[in-house]
This record gives sequence, structure tokens and C-alpha cells, in this order.
Amino acid sequence: MKKFFNAVKKAALNNKFFIPVILFIAVVIFLIIYRFFILPVNFYYNKELYNLSNYNIRIGVSKKIRLLRLSHIKKLKPYFRTVKTIKVSPRIRARGRTTFATPLARTISLKFGGYISKIYADKTGIKVRKGMPLFSLYSPSLIDAENDYNLAYKNYQRLKNTSFKSEAETIYLSAEKKLLFWGINKKQLKKIKKDKKFIKHISIYSPINGIVVKKFITQGSYIKPSKRLYELANISKLWMKIFINVRDLKFINIGKQVSLRFAYYKKRIFHGTISYVYPYTYKNGKFIKVRISIANTKHALKINSYGDAYIKMPFTERLVVPASSVAHIGYKDVVLIYDKNKNAFKAKSILIGARDGNYYPVIEGLKPKEIVLKLKNLSKTNINDLRKINHYLILSSVKINSFKPQK
Repeated sequence: MKKFFNAVKKAALNNKFFIPVILFIAVVIFLIIYRFFILPVNFYYNKELYNLSNYNIRIGVSKKIRLLRLSHIKKLKPYFRTVKTIKVSPRIRARGRTTFATPLARTISLKFGGYISKIYADKTGIKVRKGMPLFSLYSPSLIDAENDYNLAYKNYQRLKNTSFKSEAETIYLSAEKKLLFWGINKKQLKKIKKDKKFIKHISIYSPINGIVVKKFITQGSYIKPSKRLYELANISKLWMKIFINVRDLKFINIGKQVSLRFAYYKKRIFHGTISYVYPYTYKNGKFIKVRISIANTKHALKINSYGDAYIKMPFTERLVVPASSVAHIGYKDVVLIYDKNKNAFKAKSILIGARDGNYYPVIEGLKPKEIVLKLKNLSKTNINDLRKINHYLILSSVKINSFKPQK
């Protein structure tokens, strides 16, 4: 150690920049320690203080929090707000994803095999109309069935004036029903009977108006009977499935209106109705699944879009706090309560519900007629007091310990 200190002394004597460099390194180390260990949250005055994405977190209050005393406290009185009881209509908020309505979906498959000769609906997502050809195919088994039908028809024409009329008619009608069952229409049957020309390439038509959800065929490939070829869906009506807490089930009934918001329509509100409540629960009986039907006029909504559903609950009298008085710091909802006797503020964490207009319903943490400070748009306040308030909120919220909600 003596050799080390002697070497440091020699370096300091020989180099005049040695001591400034050491001081600079010490200052840098102190700033790093202060930034990451002393200052708990990266907070600057010009950044946003509010993060409205964290709700319904139950938090306890520590007794070690100091009071906030300000020199210009009289200027803050216009920003005092009183905790009061009013009639509010809370909302249930749940997130879900849109899907096409199952009754409006169709799966295209054939009852006979063949080779794909041409594809008309060649892309997924393409719009199709009812009666529009999807694809055409060449089928040897279909040609054999047409040949049997032609022979049965000729045999019926030859024997219709004899005693074998009923047997010939039965064979003829069974051959006709087989072709109708396979998708040949009556106009095509008339051509087969009159012109005696077989349909070598039959077109398969769309049974609904909608879009191609999935396509499973390629041109020139051979398809087997009953194989899935297309999945079509009419998207004029969509479904959304959400999960509701079992405690709110008494407010859910079929036909109830629901408001919907989607990320790609920030200012537009869609409306739907609850069409079905599933008869089983999820996650150990805590949640139940609800289906919402949405009228998709002009195909404004897209399939597989995530959105928020808002269900209004009945009006009830609840203790509320102004939304502008709540600071959302991390997972904690903090307010500043004014103490008249001590002429100072104290930070306190509260448990709040979903926002209703300009208020939050208070579940726990506040009492009626308590005075809280508005924390947003404090334009007439001294800048130094503003900085003290912001830093006090951040530092005091760190000292507030969270606890688990009661079961």
C-alpha cells in the first residue's frame, strides 16, 4: 500500500493535470450514484407527469412521509378541490378482438373430386358476391355422371309409352338428383338434354356476399371430395368476445348497448349489443365470457382488430375525486391532501375505479369534504413551488408501500 501511495504522490507532483482528472472522475461517479440510486425516478419538469393507463391498484400509506410546506400557498387556493359524493355512472372496460360472425361464414367443399382448371377468387381478403364464380374444375367422375344422366334420359324417352315407364323414370330422376346434388343447376341440365354436350369444366359459385378468409387450392392441383377449398365470411356483422368480472354479471343482460373504441379510429365511437353470455367461467370462476354483436356498416371495422368495450353501469351515489387531482406515478394513484391546521400538504395513495367524465370513484383512501390539490395546469403558481410539488410527489410515492387487496 505504501508503494501505491508513493506512486500516486509522484504522479501528482510530476503531472499538474492529475488532480483535476481525479476530481472529474469523482464527480462523474457521484452523479451516476445520485442518478440511479438516490433519485429513484427519472423525472424532469418538462416531461408529462400523468400516465392514465394504470388503474385499480390498491396501495397502503406510509407514516414516514413528510409534509410539503410552500411559501406561496395562498396562490394555490383557487386550485383546491373538495372530495364529495355525487351520482356517477361507472363503466366496465374490457378488451377484445373482432371476429366474423359464425352464422355468416361458409366453408366451400365439393362432393366429387377433380382438377382445378382456373381460379377466379385467387387472393385472401378479396371481396366476392353471391353467384360470383370462385373457380372451375375438370372432373372425370362428373363427366361419367353426366353420361349416365344422358343415357337415362334417352332410355326414359324411349320407354315412356311402355309398361317400363316407371322404372325408366326412376333411373332418370335419380341421375338428375345426383347432378343437382353435385352442384349442376337446372339450366345446365337442359343444355345436356338438348345439345347433348357434357360440361367438362364446371364453375363453382359463391353462396354469399363477403370476403375470402382462407384459400386452400392452387391451379392445376387435384382436389378430393369433402376437402376444404375456401372459407368465406360476410363481414357486415362482426363479433367481439370479452371477459367480464363475475361481480359485474348482474349488470350484464342480452341486448344491452356497448360502446367500442379502436386504435385506428381515435375519435370515432362504434356501438354494439350483447348477444350472448357464455354459461361457464374462466380463471377459477373469476371471469365470464360475453359476446358482442357489431353492425359493420360500410366494412369500416377489420377482422382481428383489438378494441376496448365500455359497458355503462346504473347511476349510483359514490365518493369521487376530480381527475385533475390524481397523479398516476408508476402503479400508484397519489393525491395531495391539504391540512388546514398545519397549513401544509401530505401525499396519500388512494384506490380508485374507472374514470367517469371528470371524476374518479374513490374505493378507498379518502373521506368526504377532504381538500385535495389540483395537479394539472397550475398556471398561476410559482415555478419553484411547481418543482417542489412535482419532486415531492415522486419522492413521497416511493415511500408509499403497496399491499395486496383483501380477498
